[in-house]
Amino acid sequence: MEANNTVKPIASNLGVVLGISLTLFIILIYAFNLELITEWYIGIIEFLIIVILGGYACSKAKKHFTEPFTFKNSFSAFFITIAIGLAIYSLVNYILFNFVDPEAANYIVEVSIEKVRETMSSFGGTEEQINQVVADMQNENQFSLSNQAIGLAVKLVFYSVIGLLVALIFKEKSNQVA
Repeated sequence: MEANNTVKPIASNLGVVLGISLTLFIILIYAFNLELITEWYIGIIEFLIIVILGGYACSKAKKHFTEPFTFKNSFSAFFITIAIGLAIYSLVNYILFNFVDPEAANYIVEVSIEKVRETMSSFGGTEEQINQVVADMQNENQFSLSNQAIGLAVKLVFYSVIGLLVALIFKEKSNQVA
């Protein structure tokens, strides 16, 4: 690949790779054991996939950059990658759980409710508090387009903070003396 001065092509391509990776991840879970979606360690695996591919985007962009690789360039590579990847992932979740198999969404909510009941009971939650949380969960479609958009926005903010740290790691030091 020829050296250049923009991170967009590399970050865009890796964003699509991230989106496909997350899509394959959710489809494998969907195909083999839908209940896994509610497990805490699945969120950690998702986090690692996103951060690793975001960091890889910074590394790859830095190698192909002909000018000093600034903090802005590094953050842009990370952010563009995760924005595209998470947008694809959110869209796939929306389509999968609203059109392909809405019953799977209902099952996930039921399993989530049971886990919330157990967790709140173990932490001493009152029956009234538990019932209120359960009612809220039953009344809200977590896979609706608006909730997917809100989830995407929240994830972008969260991963942007991570991206700031990653950008600090990958930026080149300035040779200027103050």
